[in-house]
Amino acid sequence: MPGAGRVRFPEERSVLTYTKTPDSNVAEIVVDGKISDEEMNTAMNAMKADLDKGGKLKLLEDIRAFEGMEPAAFFKDPRFGISMMKSVSHVALVTDAPWLKALAETFNFVSPTQIKVFERARLAEARTWLAGAA
Repeated sequence: MPGAGRVRFPEERSVLTYTKTPDSNVAEIVVDGKISDEEMNTAMNAMKADLDKGGKLKLLEDIRAFEGMEPAAFFKDPRFGISMMKSVSHVALVTDAPWLKALAETFNFVSPTQIKVFERARLAEARTWLAGAA
């Protein structure tokens, strides 16, 4: 998904990116560090704009490293996550963090969204799963 629909942040190294290719219902979020409130706002606004176009998104969450988030971003995230779950049909969570895997597998039991967890070495498999998910 290079280039198209990519949201970049002003820091030297983007910790949070949201990417969606036009004319696709698959979006990717990459987390690699500590998420700032500004990054969270930018990613949420970009995703909300895509969700407002209608239809359901399939979301790949590539968690390379999660070092927490600023308090303002933390309190925003759960409210946004709950409201957007109705508009996301599938989530492929790509992570090697055991606690994130356990959280996702637990949340899968109560979520209307189908969630599948993949190890980071299986990123290509996660993309294939999302592409074929109905």
